[in-house]
Amino acid sequence: MKTVVSASSSSSSRSRWCPTPEQVMLLEGMYKEGLKTPTTTQIQQITARLSLYGKIQGKNVFYWFQNHKARDRQRIQKKLLAMHQLQPLYPTYNSFSHRHPLFPIQVINLATPFS
Repeated sequence: MKTVVSASSSSSSRSRWCPTPEQVMLLEGMYKEGLKTPTTTQIQQITARLSLYGKIQGKNVFYWFQNHKARDRQRIQKKLLAMHQLQPLYPTYNSFSHRHPLFPIQVINLATPFS
């Protein structure tokens, strides 16, 4: 397990879990298959399986799914907001087609009498 120790926590020597590429691949695969909120039993099973690829604890699995689901929601909200901002609230007025009709209208001079 690769550990990252911050300068501020050097006295407590707490390390941060850095998943191996294999662990990430397996976690993402489970998430894509529909596992969004694993039960306690599932977390224990996943932890046992992922421990073959590096050091890991159950809390790492729990927080990975929690964070991944939150980031997924944020990503979806961001896309929806971007789509909403691209669509006009009211129909747009296309001034080009209004000024240049496809079928020109013949102008009739009303000042001169018809013959």
